Amino acid sequence: MFKKHKTLFFYFSFSMATSVIGFFATLVMMRLMSPEEYGRISLFLSMQFIAVPLISFSADGIFAVNKSKLHSSEYEKFKNSYITFSYLMFILIQILFFLLYLANFFHDKLLLLIPFVGIIRFLIGMASTEFIMEEKSVKYGMIAFFSTLTSLTLTVIALNIFSGVADWRVFSLLLADILFLLIRYRGQLKILWTFSFDIKIFKKIILFGYPLLLSVPPAWALNESDKFIVSRYLNMTSLGQYAAACAIGGIMITFNTAMLNSFMPKIYFALSNRSFTMLEVVKQYIVKFFAITIIFGACFIFFYWLVADLILPEKYIAAREIVYVVIIFSLGRALYSVLGLVADFYGMTMVKFRGIMYGGLAAMIFTLIGVLKIGVIGAAVGVGSGYFVLSYVLWIALREKTEKF
Repeated sequence: MFKKHKTLFFYFSFSMATSVIGFFATLVMMRLMSPEEYGRISLFLSMQFIAVPLISFSADGIFAVNKSKLHSSEYEKFKNSYITFSYLMFILIQILFFLLYLANFFHDKLLLLIPFVGIIRFLIGMASTEFIMEEKSVKYGMIAFFSTLTSLTLTVIALNIFSGVADWRVFSLLLADILFLLIRYRGQLKILWTFSFDIKIFKKIILFGYPLLLSVPPAWALNESDKFIVSRYLNMTSLGQYAAACAIGGIMITFNTAMLNSFMPKIYFALSNRSFTMLEVVKQYIVKFFAITIIFGACFIFFYWLVADLILPEKYIAAREIVYVVIIFSLGRALYSVLGLVADFYGMTMVKFRGIMYGGLAAMIFTLIGVLKIGVIGAAVGVGSGYFVLSYVLWIALREKTEKF
């Protein structure tokens, strides 16, 4: 029985261990960094959300496809061409970031490093995909875990020496990524500077990634624009307080993801069973998902209320109330989790894309209004509102689909 599920066990175990290290890193940074410096880190990671897909042209999923169907020589040729393509995209994105900086779109020079970090993350992701396809779950998990642990160790050392400056957290992340990039490509480093300009492969990458690339800006607007708006219309200290609250409230995302993984086969089986209508299945699982999420959220709020003074240092006192708002409005994401799963089942990709566009636009508008009217708490309200709009679009589409049959 264990042999049958050992791959899943290793992935889950290493994923949980890496998540724990990541959360511990957040707590460490809160104690070693001021809210302003922590806000700079948050904005840096937020911009990564859009830079990495641009460098990969959102086509990195093609690695797994080609790894499974191409002969080794053909795959190596494809990989060389994709790496070359990503380098060209990196140069374009780096130029774009310089132009944005010169145009005062952002003022922090640290953000100019984002494209370089992005290309390193792309190359690491490529190696990780190969480990997954080759079923090297232990090697994959160990490298991911020790990479996170190394970046945490370097962060603690650097922040203690250099008084909690955000630049050194980014330096620690980058150094750890480069170190483990060399480990992942041990004995194969030549491939990183073997260039191949195959126009046919370039076209395949563009055709594969173009539809996915379209969803990157609205997805960024939905998930990350709140941080940019807070930094733009308030200040970096407020962003640091908000980012700290989101890091703690992020446990709801982890819980929802785990719960969704357990619900997925049940929902898909129920949708395949003709004895139930689609809306009956959707309503049933939305109620279950919502109920469990509310119970878990309530328990977490109570636990957080007991230990908030231990988790958040005094300089992050303004973040304490924001955590409650983040958790409450995470219900919007919980609602989308079920509806999005059903939309995927029926292949409603365009409906989902339209919903993400409306949700992203709503998130930006509500966040902007909220931040200007009620301060940083308005950012959490805005993101939650965006997910409720996205969920509403999917609900209307699913109801219309039911009426047609």
